Amino acid sequence: MRHSSHFISCDWGTTNFRLRLVETATLRTCWENKTDQGIKKCYSAFQAQSELDQKSFYLSCLSQEVQKLPEGHRKHSIVASGMLTSNMGLLELPYADLPFQTNGDSLNQKKIVTPWGADLLLISGVSSNTGMMRGEETQAIGLEEYLGSFSTGVLLLPGTHSKHLSYEHGSFFAMKNFMTGELFEVLGRHSILMNSIETTPWETLYKDTFLKGFQLGSTSGSASNLLHIRARHVVGNRDKKTNYFLLSGLLIGDELSYLRNSGENVFLAAPDAIFELYKTGLETLVPPDKLILLDHSVLERALLIGQRKILLLHAS
Repeated sequence: MRHSSHFISCDWGTTNFRLRLVETATLRTCWENKTDQGIKKCYSAFQAQSELDQKSFYLSCLSQEVQKLPEGHRKHSIVASGMLTSNMGLLELPYADLPFQTNGDSLNQKKIVTPWGADLLLISGVSSNTGMMRGEETQAIGLEEYLGSFSTGVLLLPGTHSKHLSYEHGSFFAMKNFMTGELFEVLGRHSILMNSIETTPWETLYKDTFLKGFQLGSTSGSASNLLHIRARHVVGNRDKKTNYFLLSGLLIGDELSYLRNSGENVFLAAPDAIFELYKTGLETLVPPDKLILLDHSVLERALLIGQRKILLLHAS
């Protein structure tokens, strides 16, 4: 696999797909396309047809997206992170074990040549006896430049299934998984609470309510406090929008409760949609000198840094 001026970054998640043309030296994104054709939808489409085997089907889908790139850039090496290496993806790769190093060489990787002549580099996920991930491991190794000046700490990667990675001297050695985002969706859409909350964008006017929920969740857990949200609406005639952030606070507080008085450095790297929520809660648990905030732009770049690291491991 030759080192070239550009590479193609493929981030194929469960619900979304993103392809970027990236300048190798600067990591500048020259072109980008996003769709909602994540692995879940693509796998359903694969199962609905009988002409192509699984590998050929996904290569055909990828080829259609690559052909949208500017002419002359369609045969660059492709580095693919996420669910493409799951059993629902193009080619299943076994999870790598903990610990894994920030240089990327301990992740399982496989190179294949596509029908259009481009090298495709697939990256495995990582698992332990307490959890698993696909995609976040590439972000984690890309965050080395922010973590490297600290000897130890815990990296928080919130999302549908939040990952907490314990870090020490260039290695991630332990992992915790939390289904916080999925629990929020299930409770908000499919439980008795669905009629007591209303999806609402974050504003500082909801901070006090969020922190009330966060305090309850971080001190006594979420399960014993969930029906309080329903009672606030039915008996107390409280606003559904504030209830939305009370529920959010409860679940996030429960997730982060073990960090209270831990004394660890805590690195928060999260997308914009949830960054402020986690930041607001963590500021009540973690001393300012122990909380390192890495916003959406840092997280976006970290994926590309991680992909480039792995690409260069294979450069000849």
